[in-house]
Amino acid sequence: MEGIGDPSHVGPVSVVVPTWRRAPWLDRCLAGLQAQDPSPAEIVVVGRREDEDAQVVVASRASSADIPIRWVEVERPGHVAPVRLGIDTSAGDVVAVVDDDVVPQAGWLAALLDPFSDPSVACVGGRVVTPGQRARVRPDAGQIRWYGHHIGNVAMVRAPEPFDVAGVMECNWAWRRAVLREVRFDPRLDFDDASMYGLDLTLQARERGSRVVYQPAAVVVNEGAPRDPSLARDDRVPRTFTYSRNYSLIASRHLRGLRLPAFWLWWLLIGERGSYGVATAVVDLIAGRTSPAIVTASFKGKFAGVRQWLAG
Repeated sequence: MEGIGDPSHVGPVSVVVPTWRRAPWLDRCLAGLQAQDPSPAEIVVVGRREDEDAQVVVASRASSADIPIRWVEVERPGHVAPVRLGIDTSAGDVVAVVDDDVVPQAGWLAALLDPFSDPSVACVGGRVVTPGQRARVRPDAGQIRWYGHHIGNVAMVRAPEPFDVAGVMECNWAWRRAVLREVRFDPRLDFDDASMYGLDLTLQARERGSRVVYQPAAVVVNEGAPRDPSLARDDRVPRTFTYSRNYSLIASRHLRGLRLPAFWLWWLLIGERGSYGVATAVVDLIAGRTSPAIVTASFKGKFAGVRQWLAG
């Protein structure tokens, strides 16, 4: 019988795990992948040559695994390069990508594959559980409102069934390889922590008539390993600049007609607390909830993004 627990409707599945100096977390991630039923056809770990501890973990897991586990070296730093290399060097008809500090739970892969029984599905993203994390989850999480506001935190949504979205989290998602051949990784988004690059890919897929699905039953637990200090998310000024820059570029590329000027009116005059507009900046500055440096980074990022769009 096809469906959950049977990957025969999608063909071989590869799992790609980009990693950087997180050997203990990588080991737990690989253990979770090896325990999946059905099993992936292969696991490809992508790292840098100097990360010797990660190579030891991969060699140890590969020596005792029924599933082929390969180490592939990427020559340049950054987030997008190892993802692309892992996709290019894997062979599955569906390729899943997970962060090295998540642990896939029982039934994760079966649930992630299930929506692919519909040939119109290009990408499926799953739920991410971060112990202790609290955040507001809106009813339209994962969607883009008519004026261009992308609603985040979709990976925190509990729901009884999968549903269509505009984008999913890149730390727990899978793609149909045939669609990946048609979409383009925009090199302009491979900047700093490559914020929102995945949304650009899912919007490209949707514009080609494909579906993007959030599958709440495909659960990973995020163990929150330390990040590269240069990309630490608690350093809000560079993260705010990058998010503002990249989303300005993405929205300008994908919004059509009156939605584009509506977006820029909202984005500059109101904005959001991840990227301030005039109104939210004034309110939060008066209340002491933000700093002039973060407000400045918001507007510098917006103008940098629109310059990228106009130049492109």
